[in-house]
Amino acid sequence: MSEDSNLKPDSDAVIPRIKLSEYGTTGLRVSNKQIYEEANRLFQYPQFIKVVNEMKNDATVASCLLAGKTLIGRVDWSVQPPVGATDVQKQRAKFIESCMNDMDHTWGSFITEVTSYLEYGFDVHEKVFRRRLRSNGSRYNDGLVGWKKLAQRNQNTITGWKFSEDGRELLSVEQSVANLSSSVKLALSKGIGSTVEIPKSKFLLFTCDSTNENPEGRSILKGAYTSYKKLQLLQDQMMIGVARDLGGVPCFGIPPRYLDPNASAEDKAVADSFRQIGENLNTGAQSSVVMPLMYDPETKQPVFKMDLLESKGGKAYDVPAICKQLQDDIAAAMSCSILRLTGNSPDNYSIGTGRTNLMALHLAYRLKEITDVINNDLIPQTFALNGWTDEQLPKVVFGDFDRPAMEEFSKMLQRVASVGLVEFDRPVANMVREYIGVPVKEEDEEIDKESLTNQGNSPSKSGQGFASPSGEGTRKTPSGRDNSSTNVENAS
Repeated sequence: MSEDSNLKPDSDAVIPRIKLSEYGTTGLRVSNKQIYEEANRLFQYPQFIKVVNEMKNDATVASCLLAGKTLIGRVDWSVQPPVGATDVQKQRAKFIESCMNDMDHTWGSFITEVTSYLEYGFDVHEKVFRRRLRSNGSRYNDGLVGWKKLAQRNQNTITGWKFSEDGRELLSVEQSVANLSSSVKLALSKGIGSTVEIPKSKFLLFTCDSTNENPEGRSILKGAYTSYKKLQLLQDQMMIGVARDLGGVPCFGIPPRYLDPNASAEDKAVADSFRQIGENLNTGAQSSVVMPLMYDPETKQPVFKMDLLESKGGKAYDVPAICKQLQDDIAAAMSCSILRLTGNSPDNYSIGTGRTNLMALHLAYRLKEITDVINNDLIPQTFALNGWTDEQLPKVVFGDFDRPAMEEFSKMLQRVASVGLVEFDRPVANMVREYIGVPVKEEDEEIDKESLTNQGNSPSKSGQGFASPSGEGTRKTPSGRDNSSTNVENAS
């Protein structure tokens, strides 16, 4: 029963009796540790690994993936204590932040590896803890349980998922060591076979757009696959057409008796030799052709001749334009359509701003997927291993990666400050200092208002425009002219 008196049942309440446990199941189709949610066999693991590795070599796909990884990689990370945190909670939040910087690898490299869950749909990282002692390789010597590494388990090695008998709970993941070196395989398998089973309590699972609690998630490349295949086909055909237009198609003229199905072995050998010459010219294995100079005694025409057939006339379709449209479709499916803006169209600025915002929203959603796993799995387990029973835990939070331009930021500050809309306290001051590249100060350090540049002999009076009932305030000059109305920034 809750200790909060406000949450206790009312004295005259009749509490209904109901079974609190689950009745149904997610319906995830699992057989022999394999998941069969995807109807297309190409998108089922492990076949999908080959599809992803192939698609990543495409220029459009690679640029979109790089754009997302770059923006996520430049985000600043910090640990935020709970609201109204006590001194103990603040100290434990600083401990979590120190764990981020006390691993065998950097936090940034960990985040970079996690972003692979976008193209594969999931990413597994094993949690490796250690006692924080300098003898164990830690920077600290406080004896607390910290993080040694959050080691990635490559998607190529994940071979199965083990669920509970009712299918509701993921128990472990199976990793194959069959393709590793014999020494590593022996060290990992410990004589139990070619696979290693990692229990759920020992790994972090990052999933992309997971449904039905599917640990394999859904890759962002699946939506781009159809356009990608069409693009590959068109590009291949276009290159074949270009090669043929540049070099031509070899065409040999020989007497019909050499092509007769009942021709002699010698005549068939002559026809085969010309076919081989054509293939060699097409592949570039042959640079010249030597033919006998023979003339028909009746027609006085050469018995053997060679021509290069060239493409005549225009194309029925604009293939480069179709390829560009397919590239746009791939970028749109991966929420990176901003990369496809070209030219000097006056609409590009407004369109680009909208697309940038959409891409920022998409990446913010992905960052939330990452932080949810860390905050709901790694941090609670770290607290438990150290014997801390806090009900409110600190959270790992990510900073801005889509900051407004300095001009827009300064306008916002001026307008907010001019009307006194926000209290100028240390968090606000630190936000400004961080944006302009000045080192922030401690949260509990008071603001020295005497040193502010707006204080003194000429403080700003921009907010006095709201002092009068009509709101004209300081907008009029001594001559009576309203300069405010000609300011383009005030235009509606």
